[in-house]
Amino acid sequence: MPAIVFKSKFITHSSKKFKSYIDYINREKAVRNNSFSRYSLYNDYMGNPQKTTSIFTRFSSKLSEKEKIDLKNNFAKAQSNGSIMWQEVYSFDNNFLKRQGLYDHTTNSLDEEKIKEAIRKSIEYSLEKTNIKDSAIWSGAIHYNTDNIHIHVAICEPNPTQNRGKRTQKTLDDMKSKFINHLLDFDNEYKEINNLLREDLAYSNKKSLLIKDIEMKKILNEIVKNLPSDKRHWHYNYNTMSDARIHLDRLTDYYIKNYKSKEYKELIDKLNKHEKELEIIYGKGQEGKHLDKFKDYKDNKIKELYTRMGNKTLSEIKEIYNEKYSIKNNSKVYKSNSIYISKKDINKISKALGDELDNIKNQNIYERLQREIEYEL
Repeated sequence: MPAIVFKSKFITHSSKKFKSYIDYINREKAVRNNSFSRYSLYNDYMGNPQKTTSIFTRFSSKLSEKEKIDLKNNFAKAQSNGSIMWQEVYSFDNNFLKRQGLYDHTTNSLDEEKIKEAIRKSIEYSLEKTNIKDSAIWSGAIHYNTDNIHIHVAICEPNPTQNRGKRTQKTLDDMKSKFINHLLDFDNEYKEINNLLREDLAYSNKKSLLIKDIEMKKILNEIVKNLPSDKRHWHYNYNTMSDARIHLDRLTDYYIKNYKSKEYKELIDKLNKHEKELEIIYGKGQEGKHLDKFKDYKDNKIKELYTRMGNKTLSEIKEIYNEKYSIKNNSKVYKSNSIYISKKDINKISKALGDELDNIKNQNIYERLQREIEYEL
């Protein structure tokens, strides 16, 4: 059973539940005073209002009477104009909320504001992705009327621009991931991962690899021996680089193992820890596919690190070759199967590896995470 479940559906303007929701907005106080039987249709959608928070929207956590009237009028206008109503439900395993410090069962207190902010992130994202951000309105409420605390949200357009209610699965997945990411402070967790890549794995320019590092020299010579003859192919992911790439990876392995092993282990530990957290959140059923996406993300970030480091090494080797063997510095063909690698060259390449890790440091990997996968979950 996933710790957080997200469900979505839509109804048309002709549905009786659309009108029931409008009545609820206007009669919220009366409904709370045991006159809910008049709105049994709405009960199917919203549940027992006696165990429900006040309605909230993108702008307000507790509506004034005027705001409530305006909201009702806009929903009525949406129904009259033939709008679709999208209905979202976010549901929790209450024990999970306790472990996260979001819910105290003894006092029945919930961090409602944090949940509302997470809902806003999720809903606003969906409005943007479906191109109704400027035309849609929405309202929501937190419910305590079942064993699982849950949130209902209703969305419509007073002046409809959409006649199709179904969203893509990716949009629905991203809505959930936006909600989880904000609610559980994964922003900070990813920033910690980001800092490991950006700072702790960055080789300090003030330090210097030992000149006696003979193993590095051996690996560099193997890279040189296996380079393709055409220098234009000296890029890590080129097909013609398959032989040299083996030794480029050996060099990156060696560098990390001997100079940044502690920091690299910390990075992997954080990624593995986060993977376990996601397993708890999504479960191993249908939504377990998100774990595979995260594993892909983790693997891709490591591959990216090796690609960047490999290309930086190639760039330095090319510069060494041009300095020593190409006076005009414009040779396209590599005419020798050997380049003499001096102690000075080793230090230069070592510094370049550190500089490249500094470049990775300066990248905002967290923002790219949001863009590439919305944590691909």
